[in-house]
Order: sequence, then C-alpha cells, then structure tokens
Amino acid sequence: MRPLGRLATAGGHVARWTVDTVGVLLAMSVGTFALVLLARGDPAAVLAATRAGRPATPEQIEAVRGELGLDDPAPVRYVRWLADACTGDFGRSLRTNAAIGPEVADRLGVTLALVGGSAVIAVVVGVGVGVAGAVLRRGVLRGALRTGALLVSSIPSFWLSYLLVLYLAIRLGLLPTSGMAGPSTWLMPMAVLGLPVAGVLSRVVAVTLRDALDRPYVRAAQARGSGTLSIVVRDGLPNAAGPILSVAAFGIGSLLVATVVVEQIFGWPGMGAYFVQAAGSRDVPALQAATLVMGGGFILANRCADVLQGLIDPRSRRGGGARSRRRPMLPGSKTSGRGAELREPVGVPGARTRKGMP
Repeated sequence: MRPLGRLATAGGHVARWTVDTVGVLLAMSVGTFALVLLARGDPAAVLAATRAGRPATPEQIEAVRGELGLDDPAPVRYVRWLADACTGDFGRSLRTNAAIGPEVADRLGVTLALVGGSAVIAVVVGVGVGVAGAVLRRGVLRGALRTGALLVSSIPSFWLSYLLVLYLAIRLGLLPTSGMAGPSTWLMPMAVLGLPVAGVLSRVVAVTLRDALDRPYVRAAQARGSGTLSIVVRDGLPNAAGPILSVAAFGIGSLLVATVVVEQIFGWPGMGAYFVQAAGSRDVPALQAATLVMGGGFILANRCADVLQGLIDPRSRRGGGARSRRRPMLPGSKTSGRGAELREPVGVPGARTRKGMP
C-alpha cells in the first residue's frame, strides 16, 4: 500500500500543479486581452490603411472590422482568440499581413538562445561568487565580491549595455557592437542579461549557504575530517537549494522581459524586438501574441521551479501531511511524537549554545 500511497500523493501534486498553472495562464491571457483591448487606436483602420496604401475610407474600415470580427462582443472575441492561440494560430499581422504564428516561432528560437546563454552565465557566476562569499573569511576579497554583486545587480540593463559597447567595442575594439553573426556577438548581450541576475543570485547563495554551513551536521562533518569543498557540495548546497532555486527561476524568467531592451540595443531579431515593433505600429494581434508567449514563459519557468523545489525539499510542498507541518517538540513534552528523540535538544544544562561558542 505504501507505493500506491506515494503514487497517489505524486498524482495529487501533479494535478494540483496543473490546475494552478492553467489558472494562472488563463488569468494572464485575460489581462493581456483586456490591456490590448483598452489601448488606443483602431486595428481595422490600421489594417485597411496598410492594404490600401493610403488613409482608408469608412467603408473600407467597416469591411475590415467585419472581416476581423471586431463587431462581436469582447467575451466572444476573447474565447475565439484564446481557442485559436492554443492551436498556434495568432491571426495575421496588421503591419506585414503575414501569419503571426511562424513569425513568433522563428523569433522565439532566437530569444530562447539568448536567454539560455544568459541563464548559464547567471547561474555559473552567481553560484560561484555566492559560494566564495560564504566560505571566505571577512576581508578585502569578500567585501569586493559583495560590492561587485550589489553594483552589477543595481545597474539598469540599458546603462550596462552602453558601458560594454563603449569600452569593449568602441575603445578597445574587442567585440562587435551588434548583430548575431557568431560567438563574439553573443557575449555582450548575454552578459548584459545574465550579470544582474548573477548579482542577485550570488547574495542569496551567500546568505543561505552561510546559514546552512552553521548547522551541527556541518561541524560533525568537519570533525570527521571532510574538506571544505566536500562539505559545501554535499551538505551545504543541497540544504540551501530551495531559496536559491526560487530566486534563480524568477531571475531566468525575468530574462524574457529584459530581452525587450537588450534585443533592440544589440540588433537581435527575437521576441523582444518583435514586441517593440508591434507596439510601435499598433499591431494588436502581434502584440497580443508576443505578450502571451513571453508572459507564459515567465509563468512556466517559475511553476517548474516550484516543482523542483518540492522534489528537493518535500517540506515546501503545499498540502503536505500533518506530520510535515507539525512543529518539532522536545523529548518528554506532552505532544512529542515518534522520532522526537532524533531532534536536537534545546537548553540542555551544561550544553554549549551557539552564543557561548567561540
């Protein structure tokens, strides 16, 4: 019965995660449709003028409105738009009169490549600097790492882009200013996106890992003669993985939004540039598609992080059993249950507390 119980519990978690994710995505789609609906401008007038090559007549505008179904009530239009979007049909662009689905697919691959490289930089640099900040003693190097992390995480992406282009591309001539012709053109945009996330992640890693390394099991491992690297990898990082994973997922998800600025600066034809072009030309269908795809990616990244955090630390799962939520009690107390003798006693006479330790 125990394997069946575990299977039922896992199935319940998956079902609850699916329902929550679908609900959040639906709410995001409603917000996207409503915001674009309330924006200024008439999509029918834009499309009619694009087709005619000159300001459209009222008859042409009315014909386009009937073609697009803009005379229908807003709820009917939303249901129709959402049903088509679920199949990958986002309609036709008012600016280019081309199908939006293939355009989004092509540009999404560019953005995912940019976000993937930026995520690697963010995780490698953030975890590395955070581990160094947690292990090093107080001194100049630890202070420099902390100051650098705070500085990088505070600089806006457009200003960091300006600095990198000015010094690395113009003054030193080490890298090209824009484009995506090869690895040399990838470094600056990926660094602009990844370094701010790495700065925030490094501070979270340093704080949580320092707290995890101050536990009794770490002192026991040190007494057994384990090395610092072994303790950090085997004992420290797994116990500090929950907050680190949450911040990393949020930062990686936010990279999708940051591409709106970075792709424009460095000339990458991704979803960020597509969003800016659609907003500038009041291309409502393309704007809805870009917002839905980018917002959906952000939500899915954070929801997947919740699942991974639950696998790493079962106590973080929502709706866990009463035993996982029960507050630990001391041996001999009236409500102490099975396994209480394994908990560390508190306030034992003669025991050395943390305050009394050197």
